[in-house]
Amino acid sequence: MGGANQFELAFYLIVIAFFLLLVFVPTLYLIFRSCPDSAFVCLPPLYMTKEMQDALFNSFSIAFLVVVVDVVFGIPIAWILARYKLKGKKYLNFLIDMPLIVPTAALGFSVALFWGGDGVGLLSKGYWMIFAVHAAFTYPYIVRTLTAAIEEIDITYEIAARTLGAPPLTAFRTVTLPLFKSGLFIGAMLAFARSLSETGATMMAVGAGEFFAATAPLQTLLYKNSGEMTSAVSLSLILIATSTILLAVARNLAYRLRIPIGKVNAPFEASLGKLSLYKNAVAIVFFLVFVLLPSFFFLKHISPSFHHLDEIVQSISISFLIALLATAVDLIFGVGMAILIGRNKYGLGELFDFLIDAVMVMPTVALGLSLGMFWGAFQMNEFIVLLMVHLGLAYPYIVKPVSASIRGMDKELEQAARTLGANQLQVFRTITLPLIMPSITAGAIMAFMRSLSETGATLAVSKTFKTIPVLIVEFVKSNQFPEAAFASGVLLLISFFAALLLRRK
Repeated sequence: MGGANQFELAFYLIVIAFFLLLVFVPTLYLIFRSCPDSAFVCLPPLYMTKEMQDALFNSFSIAFLVVVVDVVFGIPIAWILARYKLKGKKYLNFLIDMPLIVPTAALGFSVALFWGGDGVGLLSKGYWMIFAVHAAFTYPYIVRTLTAAIEEIDITYEIAARTLGAPPLTAFRTVTLPLFKSGLFIGAMLAFARSLSETGATMMAVGAGEFFAATAPLQTLLYKNSGEMTSAVSLSLILIATSTILLAVARNLAYRLRIPIGKVNAPFEASLGKLSLYKNAVAIVFFLVFVLLPSFFFLKHISPSFHHLDEIVQSISISFLIALLATAVDLIFGVGMAILIGRNKYGLGELFDFLIDAVMVMPTVALGLSLGMFWGAFQMNEFIVLLMVHLGLAYPYIVKPVSASIRGMDKELEQAARTLGANQLQVFRTITLPLIMPSITAGAIMAFMRSLSETGATLAVSKTFKTIPVLIVEFVKSNQFPEAAFASGVLLLISFFAALLLRRK
């Protein structure tokens, strides 16, 4: 027994060391790098200008509105994917993942074209165009996380409620919703943080050179490009501190507050349940009109561009290699961290959950700059530095959904297996792993796509290696729209078949 405990302790020490040394500590380098040489620990000067206030307001308000809209229209789709037995449901699964595959810079360019003058012409560049872009690329994070959370709920609870006479809506409201509350919050937090830190898509939505005070990450990028590093660090620290505090408060409230059930009016809720067909139809229309079609409107501009084919293939190869390696390494160590958080091992769960939140909400420009300077100080190969940056970016997208799944899992199942003589490894392999596999798959997809589509952090560190999002940004900046669309189309085609193979596995 003592040997088993020592093995468990050693395992979690390795998991913690990986997170602290390779993910968390490098993100702090930007702070220490700004200190005077004589100071060991300090904080750079913090100040707030009118432009910073406007940028912070835009960032937080857009992220909040995006989460509300995505949750309202995402729950019905997640329910269809998790509970309905429909022909062609696997194709809907693929369509949900497709906006994740499109690099965010290309997606921002595509959505801006769709809602702007080249498309329906309803929006001009500005606040609501940014909102439309962010709603499109965050929607899959909500749906994918909610689907995994619902799939892990034992359907016998719902069947029991229905057997006792509860209408479908009542069973959902009183039984299912409280059970996937944690998954709902994690999905909302992932979408919130993703919107809060996005750079590439926002830049494409408002136009290069026209994004002053658009959002905090773009304001940070503007300061960085103009050499105002003190302002860039100051705004980044304010954004990180504010968002981390808000997320910490929201997380604590989400885990402590119960969803009010209230009185059950079976006839009334049964009548509302008959509207489920219309509810699902509205949700599908929202997905098609506000997410899918705008995300792929760039296909209108596609024309063969074989002159840049070698460059496109090389960039796609680099992007896929980095995303694959980052996801594989993060899976190995991220699942262990998720177990530590979900089971609150050694009382450290809340602490590391908080630290991971801090990494996740850090603007990608600042994160890439900090990680790049940290690993660059060791004179490491640029490809390795780029890989380390993507490790830090993708890590939270595996840990958060898996930890939520473990937190909501019935511990009695594992306890029963131990009572029957199973050791910890056997319990994990035969009980825990199959139950959390949907969340692991969802986390792996989100982490892979997060790395594949990253623009801001890559621009902050890359000098010789061009990933496909960086190449697309260059095409758009030089008004080579057909080339940008062609590169996005090639990436989309390859990614579609990769996602198809992953789903079959």
